[in-house]
Amino acid sequence: MIIAAHQPNFLPNLAFFSKMKSADKFVIITNLQFEKHEGWQQRHKIKGPNNDIWLTVPVLGSQNQKISDVKINNQINWRQKQSKTIALTYAKSKGRAFLPKILGIYEKQWERLVDINCASILIFKDILAIKTPVVIDEEVSGNRQELLINICKKYGADTYLSGVGVKLYLDARKMAELKRNRIKHKIIEKNLTAMYPYSSLHYLLTEGKDWVLNVI
Repeated sequence: MIIAAHQPNFLPNLAFFSKMKSADKFVIITNLQFEKHEGWQQRHKIKGPNNDIWLTVPVLGSQNQKISDVKINNQINWRQKQSKTIALTYAKSKGRAFLPKILGIYEKQWERLVDINCASILIFKDILAIKTPVVIDEEVSGNRQELLINICKKYGADTYLSGVGVKLYLDARKMAELKRNRIKHKIIEKNLTAMYPYSSLHYLLTEGKDWVLNVI
């Protein structure tokens, strides 16, 4: 079985869903370090008429907490503002029929960052009709190398699927450790993150579902 895993990003990019679509099982890992103002855990961007527009979930606390522990700052009226921004930006776009379902994310007052992130992921999975089973795991842990091994062992997978970014931290020694644990490693060589830097929301609404599925 081929397994892939990722932290729960907010309104993820196409590379995220490409990995999900290519695996037999996809694990969302929430027991990881929160990266405040870094990465894509609490923000993503769309392309506005003149400049990039950042969609950010305001959070409470510092960076020294697990993703699953991060609380949303609902004292700020961010949901209405983001919803309006998306609606106005894509009101006449090719994929505007998906707007009601996407904007539904903002109708609920979420308490934890992980919950709105997972909800957005599952909504896009549903729209794109990706059949891969998704598991939300709040327990599996370890450093990057241990994490890959622990995930495979927990779910009985013999192959771990990674994006091209894995080459930054998996050297020959770490690859050998995977082999010792009888785990094969497969890499998606196409760098969709570099090719399509915006949230999947942008491409779905501007290009349509069929275009997105063809890319991923």
